[in-house]
Amino acid sequence: MGMSVRVTGSSELLRVMTVLKETGNTGLGKGMAAGFRLATARLGPAVTAEVPKAMPSGYAPILARSLQFRTEIRAFKHVARVTWRVYGDGQKERRDVPQLNRGILRHPVYGRSRALKRHALHKATSRVNPWVAQKVRAGFVDRPVDRLGVDVRREMDKVIDAVAAKIARG
Repeated sequence: MGMSVRVTGSSELLRVMTVLKETGNTGLGKGMAAGFRLATARLGPAVTAEVPKAMPSGYAPILARSLQFRTEIRAFKHVARVTWRVYGDGQKERRDVPQLNRGILRHPVYGRSRALKRHALHKATSRVNPWVAQKVRAGFVDRPVDRLGVDVRREMDKVIDAVAAKIARG
């Protein structure tokens, strides 16, 4: 699950990217990337705070502890693309965060595993629980991202402007 933020239309972006390339990227590109990461830093805690409002009380703390956030920055000729991803690792596999965000929680039915009769050909004594799809409140990632997205984009524009000002100074 990722949020992709494109910073376009900034009057300084093309000039900043050109100068960074010409000067051999003397640390200013790293500063721009760090500024972009700082701009997205508020999204993680906001998503984590939204989990108890959307998930069942038994699952909310488990999901909140497992959530991880990654920010990837890629710069192209006219566009700086910042992708913010949300994922969570379970005990055996990665949690289906996009499905949870759509409002569907799949889980095994509690207390439904039963012992099977022992058979000479089969060694198994129990079977896997049946699974059920439970509806939960949709948008635990979308709501905070929508709420904070404008501020994140504004902060990214400020980062670009600050790097442009450093380049202009010398």
